[in-house]
Amino acid sequence: MSESRDTDIPFGVQEYVQALKASKRLGGQVVFHKVLPAVGPQWSDPVKSWPPRLARVLKASGMEKLYRHQAEAMDLARSGQHVVVATPTASGKTLVYNLTYLELFLANPDARALYLFPLKALAQDQLLNFNKTASFLSGRKPSAVIYDGDTSGPQRRRIRERPPGVIMTNPEMLNLSFLPHHQAWAAYFSSLQLVVVDEVHTYRGVMGSHMAQVFRRLRRICRYYGVDPGFIFNSATVANPAELAEQLTGLPVQTVLNSGHPRGKRHTVFIDPLQGPAQTAIMLLKSALPRGLRTIVYTQSRKLTELIAMWAGSSAGEYAERISAYRAGFLPQERREIEAKLNSGELLAVISTSALELGIDIGDLDLCILVGYPGTIVATLQRGGRVGRSGQESGTVLIAGEDALDQYFMRHPDELFKREPEAAVINPNNPGIMARHLVCAAAELPLKREEPLMSEAPVAASVGRLEKEGQLLNSADGDIWYSKFKAPQRHIDLRGSGS
Repeated sequence: MSESRDTDIPFGVQEYVQALKASKRLGGQVVFHKVLPAVGPQWSDPVKSWPPRLARVLKASGMEKLYRHQAEAMDLARSGQHVVVATPTASGKTLVYNLTYLELFLANPDARALYLFPLKALAQDQLLNFNKTASFLSGRKPSAVIYDGDTSGPQRRRIRERPPGVIMTNPEMLNLSFLPHHQAWAAYFSSLQLVVVDEVHTYRGVMGSHMAQVFRRLRRICRYYGVDPGFIFNSATVANPAELAEQLTGLPVQTVLNSGHPRGKRHTVFIDPLQGPAQTAIMLLKSALPRGLRTIVYTQSRKLTELIAMWAGSSAGEYAERISAYRAGFLPQERREIEAKLNSGELLAVISTSALELGIDIGDLDLCILVGYPGTIVATLQRGGRVGRSGQESGTVLIAGEDALDQYFMRHPDELFKREPEAAVINPNNPGIMARHLVCAAAELPLKREEPLMSEAPVAASVGRLEKEGQLLNSADGDIWYSKFKAPQRHIDLRGSGS
């Protein structure tokens, strides 16, 4: 592909793909090209009109109309139902829970919400989003803060003593700080009306099984303080969003699947490389930079991320300073700086692990290069969904590795489009995980025979075993169980199965 381009001339994704297919060096390695046509927006109105102050917020923020899935989800949430919204990346799911909370706040300024994100970077991003939306509200405005491992001791104390309207946190902090010390959070829990669980599809496997117990502990604490908050779940496209949300919480959950968000024309290109995926990715990236295409390159490892960033940077000439790596392990301020530079357009390209797979706002990207098949349809859709967020024409290039599945899709490319997204599987009744969380639950509030949690047969059986092992201590009348340990939550790794 030619790299001698005048940067003052705009070159789009279509020209880039055409040049790739015509390239003497790479054209023969292109085994598949598919174009998905643009799709227009589908609008809808909520059944119940908005309060005047909230209607003015929508108008001031340029959102006088709602997409079909937004209106449907809000109607369900406003009617008191729990809802999971499983639509593509950048389809406006954030607005669903922000507007839902703002309406609760207008009805009761003391109403509070818990926003749960699997990554700290997501909380940072969503705090800016919430504050921007809330700024359009006339009169008294709700406040929001982040409570995570980067929050200082004095800040934590102030948040507990004077809780804001919205607290944004992560699973670890919920397990280690909120639930064990719920007495210190009494003012917050007693007015909790909404729980938002973002990127719920990440709570699968062992972590999902842990989170099923964490959510049951959360609901138990809420009952103690006399509240029954509504839940809004946001998910990528998975096969079983409602089943997952129901297994996580034990609640009935309604599903919203059909997105009304518009989509620009999308190119999908498969390359079976001769020189190796990494070298091919560098060539593709070097050709995208002079065209002004904002590009994200996904790799399968931290090492490959750094290597591609180094190799590309050393041969990118004037664009070397506009390329960056992004991965777990960077300091928080380093990640924030990279995200801000991507959003502003200062960076033209980022080479990332799965750390940028989730919905962090990094601006309008044009091109996604996958160095190897990500391993699942869900991850492929999620990563490809990072481009074309504003409805512009976009492209995804999959560079095959030597893996058998990569090679299978090179020979049967349509299979990738026919396959349904995978199901997110958890086991809420995993006996080993359940036992550890029951000890935690008893340390937070003594377990009582008549409470709803004890009505579940697996729970009752596990409590019996824990009593025999001496981890739970039974009262003289046999109706109350106490934890033998003061802070068992510290010994739980939510993202692992333990020893």
